[in-house]
Amino acid sequence: MAMDAISVKALEMVAREYDARLGPTLLAPWISHTIDAAHVKPGDQVLDVACGPGELTLQTARRTGAAGHVTGLDLNPGMLALARTKSSHITWLEGDAETLPFADNQFDAVICQFGLMLFPDPAKALREMYRVVAHHRHLVVAVFGDLAEQPVYRALAEIYDDVVSDTMGNLLRVPFSMGSADRLNRVFSSAGIHDTEHVRLEEAAIFASLKELALADIEGWFPFAGVTLTPAQVEAVIAEVQSGLAPFQRADGTIHFPVSVHLVTATKRTASEAHRPLAI
Repeated sequence: MAMDAISVKALEMVAREYDARLGPTLLAPWISHTIDAAHVKPGDQVLDVACGPGELTLQTARRTGAAGHVTGLDLNPGMLALARTKSSHITWLEGDAETLPFADNQFDAVICQFGLMLFPDPAKALREMYRVVAHHRHLVVAVFGDLAEQPVYRALAEIYDDVVSDTMGNLLRVPFSMGSADRLNRVFSSAGIHDTEHVRLEEAAIFASLKELALADIEGWFPFAGVTLTPAQVEAVIAEVQSGLAPFQRADGTIHFPVSVHLVTATKRTASEAHRPLAI
């Protein structure tokens, strides 16, 4: 049954908070890395899977230019409602990454930034994304590094364990759950994708204050995941963050810390090319 307009509007409000609080601080630094890894060129047809509020999609469209076209696909109608307000020249499509409604070899590049760890069956989603990318072109997937590589978020998860519940702490761990090279390699291998290049990158995440760092998850990530905290829980978490993470705060009150990301680029070959080098 189609979702009613009121429900979509509520999801769009959640998407706006997610976009405002997590987009500039945690997601935007990786946009150019993802587009570059996909070798996107003017005139290309590109698919952005799990496009969310569409910032990566928009930047990709600028790279393809008027001669190309970009499609953004997401399962969340609220994210798409927000994305549609940003551009009418992009095709915004509600759909499931595990059953893509596209022909084989349809796109010159397929990109997926911070979505793989949220799919029920990551290997199935990878097979679908690989299916629709053209031969000799690229599928690029970005995931956050393991929580062991993210001291600030590791500390935040432990705060939620102690102040709210293990359930909330584990929910904060979800975005980092695909972040080991071994696990990524296993997932790609189980999807039948073997011609890959794997790099680990770091960029700085910058928040205006410790309170803003806490609110990024309280008002951005958790509502997106369908969970809200009580006012008392919010107050307790912010107090604990301001105390426990004070060593990460600079003299001007801002928070700067490195965030690691794993970027996997898969080159699609024909069967006859599978065992010989491919010129790119």
